[in-house]
Amino acid sequence: RLTPRRSFERYVESVRQRSLFWTQVEIDAATGLRLQVAEIVARRAGREVVLQSELARSNEELDAFAYIASHDLMEPLRGIHRYAHQLLEDAAPANDASRSKLDGLVRLTLRMDSLLDSMLHFSRIGGTALTLENVDLNEVLAETLDIVGSRTSDSDSEIVVPRALPTVRCDRMWCRQIFVNLISNGLKYTEAAKKRIEIGYIAPGDMHPRPNCPPGLETRCIYYVADNGIGIGIGIQIKHFDQIFKLFKRLHAPDRYGGGSGAGLTIVRKLVQQHGGRIWVDSLAERGSTFYFTLGEPAKPTT
Repeated sequence: RLTPRRSFERYVESVRQRSLFWTQVEIDAATGLRLQVAEIVARRAGREVVLQSELARSNEELDAFAYIASHDLMEPLRGIHRYAHQLLEDAAPANDASRSKLDGLVRLTLRMDSLLDSMLHFSRIGGTALTLENVDLNEVLAETLDIVGSRTSDSDSEIVVPRALPTVRCDRMWCRQIFVNLISNGLKYTEAAKKRIEIGYIAPGDMHPRPNCPPGLETRCIYYVADNGIGIGIGIQIKHFDQIFKLFKRLHAPDRYGGGSGAGLTIVRKLVQQHGGRIWVDSLAERGSTFYFTLGEPAKPTT
């Protein structure tokens, strides 16, 4: 039977997340361990700073080398092209073998000139800082269509913009280059009688499919350029789609669809990455491709 004086004779207390008092030896050992861990972290941080500095310097030197090499090689190459063209004009019409060889030489010089020009362009991107500002993408798209419009006619192509594009903080010139390259590829690499390009965006709250979207980007504003072109070859798995963004990489013969340097998508990916974004593709052979990419967040309207 409980009584006021005997109710607390048996009292058990449960104590959690508390320890016994540390001894001086344990305190000294913990202090020494903390100092050692701090020294290791400081040394690693110092090495990382040095490595990052060396990597940045190496990248600058590589970009400078690519620029100088491309620029210096263009002059003698164009001289070879000029002399080959003159020889072709002077060749006797009856000498078909000689004309065929000279034709091949002219094509090869033009091909090499295109590759060097792409390298030169690619190296310039790496050494140029972005000029970020609030840009209306509708104006950028209008400028883009003026640039690529000379390559198409209204009768064989259709440009569709489902809704007005937003304003985004980006570099106006390089953002225009992204659209120029993607739209030009869509118009070039196709066998459809009626070319169709759709340019749009997917807002975070839109109920719109996002095929192959990398994790973590579902809540970002996603822009896309879709075409009805040749798509990516049959039998190529999604995990290999990234191959098309590699420098001078093609999934078709070099002389098909008007040639091309194979650097356009590499340049696009580098520009997107400089904006802190990602780019990926969804494609079906003979059904077309859709290139998705992210940039900075949409700019807030000014008051």
